[in-house]
Amino acid sequence: MNGILDGFRDFFQAIREINQKYKTPRIKTTRMVTISLLMLRIYLIAMLLLLLYTFISTVVHQIIP
Repeated sequence: MNGILDGFRDFFQAIREINQKYKTPRIKTTRMVTISLLMLRIYLIAMLLLLLYTFISTVVHQIIP
């Protein structure tokens, strides 16, 4: 059991190290690139919310006909 927990700890530690390494961007971006990336992030969040809503409404309609 300790081997499995150690594996998870190592995995999450590796993720933390990667996030720390790339915390600050190394390249300069223009204002248009920053705005485009923000719009893309908002679009992706909206698509995830739409997918979640569709999933929940489908499950509810299957349970309560």
